Amino acid sequence: MRVSRIALSFFLAADLLAARLAFSQTAEIAPQIITENSPPKPSDVILSFHWVGNESAYPTPGPGDDVAPVDPASRHGVPDYGVRFGDTFPMTWAAADEIYASAGDPNWGAKWDGLDVEKFSGMPPHYTITRVNAMPDYHGSGGGGPKPSGMISVHGVLYLAVQNLLGKKPPAFGTRSQHGDDATIISSRDHGKTWAPARADIKTPMFPGHIFGGPAFVNTGRDNAGAPDKYVYAVSTDQWDNGSNLRVGRVPANRIQDAAAWQWVADVNGYKHPHWTSDLNRAAPVLTDDRRISLPEMVYIAPIRRYLLLTWRLYKDFSNSDGTELMIYDAPHPWGPFTLVHQEAMWEGKEMNPYCPRLPLKWLKVNGDEIDGWLQFSGSWRKTSTEYRSHVREFKMKIAPR
Repeated sequence: MRVSRIALSFFLAADLLAARLAFSQTAEIAPQIITENSPPKPSDVILSFHWVGNESAYPTPGPGDDVAPVDPASRHGVPDYGVRFGDTFPMTWAAADEIYASAGDPNWGAKWDGLDVEKFSGMPPHYTITRVNAMPDYHGSGGGGPKPSGMISVHGVLYLAVQNLLGKKPPAFGTRSQHGDDATIISSRDHGKTWAPARADIKTPMFPGHIFGGPAFVNTGRDNAGAPDKYVYAVSTDQWDNGSNLRVGRVPANRIQDAAAWQWVADVNGYKHPHWTSDLNRAAPVLTDDRRISLPEMVYIAPIRRYLLLTWRLYKDFSNSDGTELMIYDAPHPWGPFTLVHQEAMWEGKEMNPYCPRLPLKWLKVNGDEIDGWLQFSGSWRKTSTEYRSHVREFKMKIAPR
């Protein structure tokens, strides 16, 4: 069969258009990848970030302070004094106008390991920490026991994401990092005093494996005020420290503990309308940065309609003394595209070796073209360290004209 030159030209043009379309679609759905040769663009919304003053460690008890243990004596023999140790501290601004948090391996008030639930009252640097619930059924040190990864308050209910429910496992990347697998969500309707389901009733995790093994809820304001839509979002990386991929999940705000109601970004599709999947195994990274994404924090700043992503990496896997890098990004959506707000190559120094930055929205104010806030973070877990406790540091960010 003969084909005219006009028809042949038409077919060639159609093939070329299809190839270009396929390439365009492939480029759209690819995750944002950060490398040394492909760094993130600077933010054109948040123009600068700078610290105000030095960090402030949560104080040890002074003369006249109550140092009585909060809990009954523990078999671990934890000292009976009132130093508030611990780390990780995912936190939320609750309906009662208090900040609730959960500490991993608290090591105070006769609770050594696992996690607890605490309340942060007042404004830094003069805030106070009190224990709400020792969570005695949640025990096990480090990656060998359940640890908190996210907390949010929605319609007066506290939700806590807990990882490592099935005990210690190898990390997804490397051999020395701490894994972050097998997460579930528990809830409290009485300001943290009781939680459901009970630990003994949790037979399997909601999110098995490492793909969404450390959900960190995206906080939007007091009791989820300021939420831009009907969903609650969460982000997760592959392991506790030095992971490589960030994934985004969402769930209707009234079904947070229903595993079947969760969806994950399957591809970005030009960012405005990502494709979602109910199959956890099809959850795709929205951001990839090889071994530089650790347990994340994300908040939504409603007045400027931007999401802030905070993450960090240890210079050596699971090292408590070799220093930390801090990265802060912003984006118009939880799934990006991400631009760089601030990067700090040696955050607070090797002695502090900080990690798990948190941005409590109760401590953040938008004042015209400036954002004032306090960053909360954890300090080195070395056995000889005095930094293993809550720390805060004030900061300011400059906003572009709106």
